[in-house]
Amino acid sequence: MPELPEVESLRRYLVREGLVGSTITSVKLETKPESPGGTGTIIGANHANGQTITNITRRGKQLALELNDFALGVHMGMTGQLHFLLPEEPEPRFTRALFTLNSGTRLALIDPRRWAKLQRFDSSAEAFDGLGPDALDDRLTADDFAGRFDKRTGQIKQLLLNQQLIAGIGNIYADESFHRVKISPARRANTISESKLKSLHTAVRESLEHALEFILNHPDEFGRPYIVDAYDDRMQLHR
Repeated sequence: MPELPEVESLRRYLVREGLVGSTITSVKLETKPESPGGTGTIIGANHANGQTITNITRRGKQLALELNDFALGVHMGMTGQLHFLLPEEPEPRFTRALFTLNSGTRLALIDPRRWAKLQRFDSSAEAFDGLGPDALDDRLTADDFAGRFDKRTGQIKQLLLNQQLIAGIGNIYADESFHRVKISPARRANTISESKLKSLHTAVRESLEHALEFILNHPDEFGRPYIVDAYDDRMQLHR
């Protein structure tokens, strides 16, 4: 599943390709029923026709396309991708939503497993409702980070993956962060010292920032964000 670095690199890709300021001139949505084993949904996206995209924001693993009158929240699920298509490019297989822009280019939500979510909200704030602070938000200090865990009895990894506590961290970067500071993922959070929790905060930031830098510097052949593999050689933890 795309985690914070992948989704942030995707946000920057969309901005770089000129999505902000574009007007949606038509919307085509998949008509097949949802995947029986998945959780993907598309709700209200058809109302985007005629709307101009004014901003693209992110918290954790989620994006929000801010439009004139509302926002479209986007969660990529396990296999979701957003790709720009030139007018002459064919519609890719597994396209679930296709937005034609006033420039003639198109934005496609491609999702082979059909677990991605695309949903209308009144605002980006509503789209992010229930999420904790972003893991790379400078306002999330080491003290704040430690305070979210030091009295909890659950296993530290499960707590770190809880998007309501801190948004953006998944299995790959959680494991990498624990490896960097030599903390067992199964350890109870309230048994970890404050100084060690603050070190974990540093490790989380370093792991995410390192991955984001690599992704931004290594796009695919079409200039699209690279997706990190859990076995990537850049990781200190090799599985």
